[in-house]
Amino acid sequence: MKVSNQRVIVLLLVIVAVSVACLSSGLASASSGPSFQASVIGKSYSVRQETSYVISISNTGTINIGSVNVTVPSGYSNLADLVVTSPASQNWKVTLETEKSNYFILVYGSSQGLSSNQSITFTFNARNPLPANNYKWVVGVSENTTSTGTSIPQSFTSTHVSSIVITSLSDALLIVVIALVIAFINTALNRVLINYFVGWEQYRVMQKEMNEYRQETMAAARANDKKQMEKLKKRQSQINAMQAKMLKPQMVQLGISFLYIFIWIFVLTPTYGITSMVYLPGFGALPVVYWYPIVSFFLGLLASRILGIMPIEP
Repeated sequence: MKVSNQRVIVLLLVIVAVSVACLSSGLASASSGPSFQASVIGKSYSVRQETSYVISISNTGTINIGSVNVTVPSGYSNLADLVVTSPASQNWKVTLETEKSNYFILVYGSSQGLSSNQSITFTFNARNPLPANNYKWVVGVSENTTSTGTSIPQSFTSTHVSSIVITSLSDALLIVVIALVIAFINTALNRVLINYFVGWEQYRVMQKEMNEYRQETMAAARANDKKQMEKLKKRQSQINAMQAKMLKPQMVQLGISFLYIFIWIFVLTPTYGITSMVYLPGFGALPVVYWYPIVSFFLGLLASRILGIMPIEP
């Protein structure tokens, strides 16, 4: 019985010793990897903006870094033009890998590795994601100086956050102001032309008569009142003459309106490019080429209401 107890005690001591040895070994291996600091800096953080990024990794430990892996957050697209800018004295390579629609940037190939206090920097172009949000970049390093897969440099990682936002609100408001000014100039010009070709009071009278005619025509059609329809047809030539007279100022203004289209296409669009102006649910981030006509349409209706000019249906 005593011999058996001694065997059990010895066995327990052996198990404890092996466990301690394994734990010590694990702690040693966990603390033996390289340490580093990384930064991810974009030239622009506006949604859907084509921009350039700079990623820098500095070796803050004593173990050389042989490979770098950057897991690009989901949503970034159009990654291109990857270039290692430093250190120039080493032959680092940068490649772009994909795995199940995810992007991975691999930097490897220097036989010396990145020694203590050295930094490696590389640049690339990308399109920022949509919608505005916080996006996590995972930067990993390893001692391996060759690339054998996207997971190799993930032994020691660091997470960085990029906040993608609408950064051009002031530009969006400026576009609203420009569209508002143009809308009122356009509508005021229309009123001047109406006064010249038709006369404002006569225009208002004809506008009222045409509106009443349309309502009577729709009511007679719904009621299938043939007698009323025949009566209304006798007024058709008079209504057509009113329409032709009221359309004259609009035809003249159509040629002048090309000036506003010129400003939109050849001034505002080249100036702001694809910079995201606003984010509209259901439409996404809108550059000036879409934002300007949207606000112009609604502000044009507002100006027409305020100045009492409504479009004439042919």
